[in-house]
Amino acid sequence: MIRALFLDAAGTLIDLAEPVGSVYTRILGQHGIQTTPEEMSQAFRRAFGSLPAPDFSGPEDGHEIERRWWRDLVHHALGQEIPSVAFDALFDHYADPAAWTLFPEVPEFLDRARQAGLKLAVVSNFDRRLHPILEGLGLTGHFDLVVSSADARARKPDPAIFHHTLRALDLSADQVLHIGDDARLDHAAALACGLQAFHVDRPKLNLLDAIR
Repeated sequence: MIRALFLDAAGTLIDLAEPVGSVYTRILGQHGIQTTPEEMSQAFRRAFGSLPAPDFSGPEDGHEIERRWWRDLVHHALGQEIPSVAFDALFDHYADPAAWTLFPEVPEFLDRARQAGLKLAVVSNFDRRLHPILEGLGLTGHFDLVVSSADARARKPDPAIFHHTLRALDLSADQVLHIGDDARLDHAAALACGLQAFHVDRPKLNLLDAIR
């Protein structure tokens, strides 16, 4: 019997308020690095798909490991080092809840889930900026737990992030449905851990389809 829902964050609950290429072009331009939104979007997509996951094996704080990974990603996308002040401006931009927006069905989905008596947790490949972002968007009170990869020191599809959340909520894998928009990182990874899974595939399937 399903007792809890685990939810991915970016692409599932929240979306970017502005395209990545536009944000990067504007902020980098303020620091003397010229590009175009189209070039930046393509470069960011390539870099995101090719960069290995962060290495959490060392003693360093998980948030700092994630932050360094993001800096490596920006350098990889641009093909050059950028000044620390430019990276800081980019990183801080996406810490602001105003940089994000809720998908339209999220409020109704959360209400229905709570009415059904389900526990709710966020399980996301994100650094600790996720916590103030969700708070700023009015979501924190809806969740029993929010787990970022920085908190768990593991990124999906690593089963460790799911196991971390299951232990924290005293749940077994067969009691949980994981909902996310990525076929590999969410759907396949959850199934491999023994959870049930639902693939959000907008516009065909959204969060309300999962709870139905």
